[in-house]
Amino acid sequence: MLGPVPPAVVSVVAALALWQLATSVGPLANLSIPSVTETAGALVTELTSAQFYIRLWETIQMAVAGFVIAMGLAIPLGVLIGLSRFAWRSTKFTFDFFKVIPPIVIIPIVILVLGPTMQMGIFLIVFTLVFAMSIQTGLGVRDADAVLLETMRCYGMSTWKQIRYARLPSAGPYIAVGVRLSASAALVVSIVAGLIGGAPGLGKSILLSQASGDDPRTFATVFVLGVIGIAVSRVVIWTQRKAIFWMPT
Repeated sequence: MLGPVPPAVVSVVAALALWQLATSVGPLANLSIPSVTETAGALVTELTSAQFYIRLWETIQMAVAGFVIAMGLAIPLGVLIGLSRFAWRSTKFTFDFFKVIPPIVIIPIVILVLGPTMQMGIFLIVFTLVFAMSIQTGLGVRDADAVLLETMRCYGMSTWKQIRYARLPSAGPYIAVGVRLSASAALVVSIVAGLIGGAPGLGKSILLSQASGDDPRTFATVFVLGVIGIAVSRVVIWTQRKAIFWMPT
């Protein structure tokens, strides 16, 4: 016998049914929004096209490269900032200022320097992530148990051991949350870089299909990006549970 249907499946089927009904006989029937069947047909066409996989790889490559560079810069920088009260107080305002600047507003400047290239998209991702992640890491480092740190000093433990056994475990949950948010943000910015800045990838594919009036292809690409976003989130959460096992989930 078949088991109970998962609630997620029920909600997805219901959403697709409402979408199909609304675009067939509902208020959206006279608009340019494609139906589920039209979108599915465009999706099948895309999945059988070599060009689609090239653009998908370009998007993933851009997002991963920007994410790795940003984490490689932000986490060590955040640890250093969190270890010093002076460094924390002198940099937090500046980092808070830069982290709230949307990447879309600096696209014209970056295009003038790097052009509509993958390097432009990677720079936007790094710019978006590095400041927020540095602050997040610094907060975790500074949140270490003061009593534990004082006890370690009394036993003559070195600064490195204090960082390894007290500071970094304290910062672990903060870093994990930052990494989870940054992974999703890296994918979003890689799409924005193509949609607004003309960088290669699925963002540019959406721009071209929208400009040509191919709405089913546009919706199909957006659907693929949604699936990728869910997959990335699940992988990050699974990795987080394995690496930072003491963090409540």
